Amino acid sequence: MNTKTLKRAVIKTLWPLLYHTKIHFISRLVYSGIGSILMFHRVCPADARIRIQGNSGMEVTPNYLENLIQYLIRLKYEIISLEKVHERLRTGCRGGKFIAFTFDDGYADNFIHAYPILKKYNIPFTIYVATNYPDGQLTPWWYPLEELILKNECLEFKEDGENQKFNCKSLPEKEITFHRLRTLLMGGANADLLSRVQKFFNFYNVDLFEATKGYMLSWEQIKTLNKEKLVTFGAHTVNHLALNRLSEKDATDEILKSKHRLESKLKDEINHFSYPFGSSQEVNEREFSIARQCGFKTSTTARWGNIFKKHKNHQECLPRIHVSEKRDLYDINFISLSINGIIPCMVNKFKRVVTI
Repeated sequence: MNTKTLKRAVIKTLWPLLYHTKIHFISRLVYSGIGSILMFHRVCPADARIRIQGNSGMEVTPNYLENLIQYLIRLKYEIISLEKVHERLRTGCRGGKFIAFTFDDGYADNFIHAYPILKKYNIPFTIYVATNYPDGQLTPWWYPLEELILKNECLEFKEDGENQKFNCKSLPEKEITFHRLRTLLMGGANADLLSRVQKFFNFYNVDLFEATKGYMLSWEQIKTLNKEKLVTFGAHTVNHLALNRLSEKDATDEILKSKHRLESKLKDEINHFSYPFGSSQEVNEREFSIARQCGFKTSTTARWGNIFKKHKNHQECLPRIHVSEKRDLYDINFISLSINGIIPCMVNKFKRVVTI
C-alpha cells in the first residue's frame, strides 16, 4: 500500500471517529481562533471518469459549495471579505467567528460555476491570479499529465540523458506515477521549469496550450468579475513558482510584477496576496518579509490553521483551511473538524500556527 492510499484509509476511519466523538467541540476552545480563511482551487461538476487524486482532490462540486455555504449560514458564521478580515485584525473589533472564501490560481470555473452560487448567497470572495495564465504564457500542465497517465500503461522517455520508465497499469500505479513525474518535473531549477515541462510533453506530441484551453480565467472574465462588489482579486505571482527556490530579487519580481499586471488590467489597487504552494516547505520568514515589503494588507499561506488575534501583527502569513470534498469523504459536516481546530491541532502537533 503506497503512502497516499494509506493516508486515505486512515482518514476514512479517523474523520468519522473524530466527528462523532465530538472532540472538535473541545478543540474549538483553543484552536479555532476568531475565524477561518477557506482555500479552494476549482469548482466543477462531478466527473464519472477515473481520476487521479492529486488533481481531483483540489476540486469541489457546485453542489458541495452550495451545501457548505448553507451549512456555515446555519451555524451562524459571519462570512466576510479579506478586506474585512484585515480590518478586524487591525482594529481588534469584536464579532462572531468569521469565514472568508479564497480561490487560488484563477480557474475559469470560479467564474462559470462558483460565482453564480456565491452571488446567490451574497458571499464575498477572493480569487488569487497567477498572471501568466490569463496572459497565455502558462498552463496548468498537471491536467494533461493526468490524461497522459490515465491513457497509458507505461511511460518511457529520456531525462538528462537517462532513460526513465514509469509503469502505470493499475490505478495505484497511476497515482504513484503522477506524483513521481510531478516531483521530477518540478525538481530542477525553477528558471527551467516551463521549458522542462514543455520538453516532457513534446515526447508525447501534446500541445499544452491546446490541451488546457479554457481551464483558466481570461482577462475578459477577470474584468467582468472585478465589476462585482463581492469579488476581490489578489496577486499570486507571475509564473506560480515556489518562491523559496528563487533569489530574493527574482521572488520580489514575481510578486510585484503580478501585482502591477493586475492593477494595470483592472485599474484597481491589489492589496492581497497568496503564496504559490504556500506550505512551510515553500515559504518562511524570508518570503514573509518580501511580501510584507510589497505592501499587501494580507498574504495567505497553505499552512493548515485558523486565524488568531495574534495575527494582527503577522498578516503576511495567514494560515488557511484546505477545502477538499474527497478528503472529507463527501460529508459537509467534516469541515467542522478543521474550522473547530482539531485537524489543524493534529497537523501542527498541538501548536497554534501564527508565524512559523
